Amino acid sequence: MTTPENPYAAALDGLTIEDPVRALFDFCREREAIRLRREAGQPGPWSTDPIFQQGRFLNVFREDDRGSRAIRRFVEPVVEDLPALVQALFFARWCNRQSTLDALNVGLLEDPVALRAALHSLAEPPWCNATAYPVEAVRYEGRSVSRFAAATRLFLDIRHALTDALVGAGGDAVRATAAVNAMLGMANPFPISLAVIDLADFRPDCIDPESPVHAGIGATPYLDRLQSFLGEVDYARTMQRVIELQPTGWPEAKRALKPIDVEYLCCECRKYFSYVNGTKTFTGKNRFRPSESPRLRVEIPTPPAGPVRTRIHVLAGGPCSGKSTLLEALRQAGHRVVRETSQRLLEAGIAEGRTAEELRADPLEWQQRVLLHDHALFEGLPVEEPVFTDTSVIEDIVYATRAGLEVGPNLESWLRSTRYAKVFFLEPLDHFERTEVRLESAQLARQLSDEVRACYRGYGYELISVPATPLAQRLRFILSEADLSPG
Repeated sequence: MTTPENPYAAALDGLTIEDPVRALFDFCREREAIRLRREAGQPGPWSTDPIFQQGRFLNVFREDDRGSRAIRRFVEPVVEDLPALVQALFFARWCNRQSTLDALNVGLLEDPVALRAALHSLAEPPWCNATAYPVEAVRYEGRSVSRFAAATRLFLDIRHALTDALVGAGGDAVRATAAVNAMLGMANPFPISLAVIDLADFRPDCIDPESPVHAGIGATPYLDRLQSFLGEVDYARTMQRVIELQPTGWPEAKRALKPIDVEYLCCECRKYFSYVNGTKTFTGKNRFRPSESPRLRVEIPTPPAGPVRTRIHVLAGGPCSGKSTLLEALRQAGHRVVRETSQRLLEAGIAEGRTAEELRADPLEWQQRVLLHDHALFEGLPVEEPVFTDTSVIEDIVYATRAGLEVGPNLESWLRSTRYAKVFFLEPLDHFERTEVRLESAQLARQLSDEVRACYRGYGYELISVPATPLAQRLRFILSEADLSPG
């Protein structure tokens, strides 16, 4: 197992923080005041500090965050059943998405088939995106297990072994994290450490809530400042000194800090002072938008040279609208066609022995990959030759937005300047079939169909509606509208 490179290591380089202890308590005081002002219904902005106005920060106390509250509601029915609780906490931290936990019953964890069906039926991707919250595949007994497979099946199979490892740590959170990671082989055990600390909240008889904790890579730059300032020998003692200084540094706090709180707050202080230092900017997922999840910007390298009108005809629509079947009929009729990028990528991955679930386990990475593949595809297509396709960058935007991406200005300009000839919107078929690469439910398919329609219209396209008629009728209609009818 290799140690991951820390992308935050240089975040505070060159920045002077004269008293990092006082700075941490000042951060806590203002961030807690913001929470109280928001919960009291006061209008924003809730702070005069421009960094707090624009940046995204977690609450000071973990129990006040929406994610932690969702976890508590989710696992409450199984708190007295230790193996079931352990499984539920690991599932929750692998998922880490409030809306998913709110939509599920913890009893579903006992039935992987039903659990996977429930996850695929959700209106949004079930996992928090990988940029905001990275969860890598685990390596269990010599085989790689994806995030999705670990959460839906592996943790059920090994929950008693996980419980034994946690109980055997003697209440020590660091030892417990290491014992579990000896089983799971993660380069970054951050999700494990969160599940361990969650267990301390519910079962202090298993994990001591006051136990020292593993320091995540996001917290270490600020912990280094604290350790040097306080003259301590390690992170554990540094966290303990901060706790000892709280009665004078922040006496009005609603409760005493624990080691996990200090680790968590050091990560937030690193983020705050990264803005001060200019190593972090208020863009994409970093910009605060009330009631919105963080988003990562997807962008192409350069803006388009100018308007481009193509002879590309798009077969648009949601899942199970008959796009693939109609495209194949067009190909057999002698027309040039281009198949859906996501379908081709999925089929290629399955041919290599991976499942569609594994390939799409990280929605953010997957949708970014599909979108950039499609952009390159359309850049390479001829503009004078008629082409039919069942893929488009505009449809990619619908799925990318759902996964947590936002469109960069160059890509936005490209979408508005590179124009498809005609967009045929295929109404959903009555018969819905899930396949190895189509994982959506019928309800979600119709919702996606509506979102795709709205997105095309938002980019100024007048859609040509294609009713759910027999294939031959659809084919004749499209060729006529595209001025490509025989004779």
